[in-house]
Amino acid sequence: MKLKSVRAILKVHLMTFKREKSAVFFTFFFPIMLMVLFGFIFSETEESSYVLHLQDLDDTEFSKNLTSIFESIKSIDLKKVKADENVDKYMKDNEVNFLVIIPEGYSDAIISKITFNPNATFNLTVKYDPSVSSTGVKMSLLNSVLQEVNKGLEGAKDTIFIDQKSIVSESFDYIEFFIPGVIALTVMTTVVFNTIFGEMENKQKGIIRKLSTTPITRGEWIFSNMVFQLFLALCSSVMILIVGYLVFGAVLHINIFLPLILIVEAFGFTGLAMLVTRSVSEASSASIAANLITFPMMFLSGSFFPVENMPDFLKMVASILPLYYVNEGLREAMIFNDMSAAIPHTMVISVFAMIVFIAGIYLTTWKQD
Repeated sequence: MKLKSVRAILKVHLMTFKREKSAVFFTFFFPIMLMVLFGFIFSETEESSYVLHLQDLDDTEFSKNLTSIFESIKSIDLKKVKADENVDKYMKDNEVNFLVIIPEGYSDAIISKITFNPNATFNLTVKYDPSVSSTGVKMSLLNSVLQEVNKGLEGAKDTIFIDQKSIVSESFDYIEFFIPGVIALTVMTTVVFNTIFGEMENKQKGIIRKLSTTPITRGEWIFSNMVFQLFLALCSSVMILIVGYLVFGAVLHINIFLPLILIVEAFGFTGLAMLVTRSVSEASSASIAANLITFPMMFLSGSFFPVENMPDFLKMVASILPLYYVNEGLREAMIFNDMSAAIPHTMVISVFAMIVFIAGIYLTTWKQD
């Protein structure tokens, strides 16, 4: 592979890209608009009811009375957890993101407050996942209920408080969950659409046919396309991170896995798009092909919503989509700073990128064009 040929092809791509105003818009400005729009929408989204899991370890009339208060609130769908359940295992197995525990001694604290100790206090335990957008609303509902209960108890000081325990190592906002997803989505759509429509234009202008008379190999052509798409992906990702920081105050970890995952994602989807163009002969077909690749992954790979909240059959679908592993890898690295968790996802995307690159070299030739 000759670097001189790769540089020459990259120069052509850059000059062509600069002339396509719509491509510039959808590569750099559309994802910014998408992130800002969804960021504000999901910051204000409300649900009609919220599932609240509760475990009563006190099992007294007082604790049952508190449970009945939760059950009487229309916006709360209360799910009772057996007292002998291991809550950590229960939350993991059932994908529960918010669980309230009434520890033993609740009734004793209430009796003490009513009879002889006006300063008696008690803590309910709440285990929650801060990455879920509804967590803040559930916490507010819980505080509202406890505020009313405290008003009913005599004394100058509140009696019942909340002991919050995050089930993840760090607390973060929904926008910080959303930004890695929009970065992954932007890279995929930019790469797929630019590659497919670029190749279609080259076919219609006869450039592909003329390349068969040059010393440029198919591998050099595919690799140069990948490098060009990677350049665009890195530029758009930097812009998204800057806007996320300046507009929303997002705090994310920037480490080696961010560029590494973006590299293999750009290479992988460029190779996939190059293979798809082999069966596309018209501009209308190119649009359909690009949408067939991007749309299912856009909504089923966890870019906007946690995959854990999807039905089981959709989770199975997500597990075979490459964008899912990009999303998970970026979030493990950028949100949790968990390198060991990001490695398996990065390996999956790397294998995918190698497969489509090799397939692009061996399954297509200049003569086929």
